[in-house]
Amino acid sequence: MLVSNKKYFILVLVLIGLLSFVSCKKPGVNKTERAFYYWRSNFNLSDKDVAYLKDAGIHKIYLHFFDVARNDQYNRVLPVDEINFETAPMDTFQYVPVVYLANKALEVTPADSIDRLSKHILDEVEHIALLHKVEYKELQFDCDWTEATKQKYFELLTFIHQELKQTDKILSATIRLHQVKYADKTGIPPVDRGMLMFYNMGQVNTVAGYNSIYNSKDADKYTAFIEDYRLPLDVALPIFSWAICIRQGRVTGIIEKSGCKDFTDTSQFKPSGNNIFVAHGSFFFHGKYFMKNDTVKMEQITPDVCKNAADNVRRYLKDEIRTVSLFDYDSLYLSTYEKQDLEKIFTPSY
Repeated sequence: MLVSNKKYFILVLVLIGLLSFVSCKKPGVNKTERAFYYWRSNFNLSDKDVAYLKDAGIHKIYLHFFDVARNDQYNRVLPVDEINFETAPMDTFQYVPVVYLANKALEVTPADSIDRLSKHILDEVEHIALLHKVEYKELQFDCDWTEATKQKYFELLTFIHQELKQTDKILSATIRLHQVKYADKTGIPPVDRGMLMFYNMGQVNTVAGYNSIYNSKDADKYTAFIEDYRLPLDVALPIFSWAICIRQGRVTGIIEKSGCKDFTDTSQFKPSGNNIFVAHGSFFFHGKYFMKNDTVKMEQITPDVCKNAADNVRRYLKDEIRTVSLFDYDSLYLSTYEKQDLEKIFTPSY
């Protein structure tokens, strides 16, 4: 009888230990809403695109509507680069209009003109949405604001937030990693949700093998601050690539929306090491002027790197329902992503 009691006592202790372990272990997010950013001048989703998105379980598209920037010709801050709809947006997806607000536009806008600018932006969003029958429940602003423009930006968001509330719409804003780490200085925007942009965390440079779009070493400088950020967070992960142009050891520019296959013409470039290409002569390429011996360093996000980023950031996000969005939808990037790759990225692993 004594032996049985002892076994029972040990079993109870083991069960208590297991329960304690489970309760202390951070649970996974119960539901991840899958999304893509669509950041192109022309909206054109083919039947093949729609099938791809539906097969990947995508229900939401963050759709870049326009930029807000200073127009030097008119000496005014205006909406520019408005999206052109080549195909009608179908109701298969939920759309979130995104407005990119250049920080310079805030700098040159007088403080007493912020409300007027806010109304002008919101009117333009509504005009595009009505014209092209884009029904939306959320509006998002993308702005890399600074301490100097914080007050103007937050005033603009407050105005638009109040307007959206009247039609039961929500407002979100992109949040960069430095704005999370230094939230006491940059402030928390007055919105319903933030979209944490978990990329572009490093310094663009000439170092071979270094990836400024995402690398875990740079990410570790910010991740510890994510959990305490006082705003519900969705997250955007990178799948894009770009080419860094280098001349005599100095960065001269970036060619966006490019991949290694763009530099396979051996009459112009020759490969020189891992994702490095050297110009044979002088010529224009993708709007950039190359001289002989200029080099290109390609930075790209493979499925494994994106999965690493997803697993990294999930450890610090609060346990709640959220949207995970990939930036951005382009056949150039997705040609290297199979369906199982997307499943691994979107599915939490703990």
